[in-house]
Amino acid sequence: MALKLPRPSPRALFTLLSLLSKSSAYNLTSNSCPDSSEDIVYSPFTPYFVHPHTSAQQCWTWANCVFSAADESRKQQFAATALVMGLIPVTLADLAWPEKRLVYVTKPLVPILSVLVLALGLVPEETGDREVTREKSAASNLIARRVWQKQRVWTLPWILLSSVLLFASYAGLVVMEIWSKRSALGCPFPIFVSCWYICALIPATIHTLFSTLRRRSERRHKGKLYEVGLNPSGGVREESNASAIQGATELWPVQLSWAIYYIAGTLVWTSIMAVTVVELAVWTGLAFAVTASSKVVALFICLVLENTGNESS
Repeated sequence: MALKLPRPSPRALFTLLSLLSKSSAYNLTSNSCPDSSEDIVYSPFTPYFVHPHTSAQQCWTWANCVFSAADESRKQQFAATALVMGLIPVTLADLAWPEKRLVYVTKPLVPILSVLVLALGLVPEETGDREVTREKSAASNLIARRVWQKQRVWTLPWILLSSVLLFASYAGLVVMEIWSKRSALGCPFPIFVSCWYICALIPATIHTLFSTLRRRSERRHKGKLYEVGLNPSGGVREESNASAIQGATELWPVQLSWAIYYIAGTLVWTSIMAVTVVELAVWTGLAFAVTASSKVVALFICLVLENTGNESS
């Protein structure tokens, strides 16, 4: 005679799953997490190593403690701050500078400086004439207007000062990531945000390579450099470079490389775990500092190569 087992009801299954989840949360909290759940849920600037730990891998346990102890409203806050974090790099890249990313230069930059300027966030726009460069720079940028009134040597201390501010901003990012809940991409290694900024050298190199090839092709077929803003095609070029996508007038590999770079930035910034509102404010301030100081350094690099002041061209 076959034994007939009773069919479990949906209510019984739901009760069993609830008990299992509570048991799992209880074990995690009792074995690895602090006793006070309030200290876990709201713990800005509290990394894993402030608690007893055995290895860097404990950062995963600490993040799990935070999410396990958080109620639904706190989890919603974490989701909202993660969304804002993902918007930081792409938003500041466009808003933290007059005239989008344009900086006017008389002659093409040497490749290594072009890569550096592009990686720092500006797009050098070639005019071919010193007076045109001066007029466009003065009309679009207050800093450039002041620099053009002084001798070239005056620019060197400002390059040094802005570079110090840039490195200080990078150091702030590293410290902030160390004292956060870290990135979900690999929390034992607090280097993802700062490395993302440094990795801008990759699309900048691709951009410079294709831009150099384009200029050589134009010189070979047209016999002169492409003059921005002096003809209808130049006007289109200027408008395109001022768009939200760097390398808008270059070939598709350039646009693709910058697109991948900013997508990776969104991923990196969003991956920072359990960001509180206070931490979000600090992250935003540091991102603004890095973006602004980067573009100021790039601007001074371009200006130091110009015959500013009373120097003749």
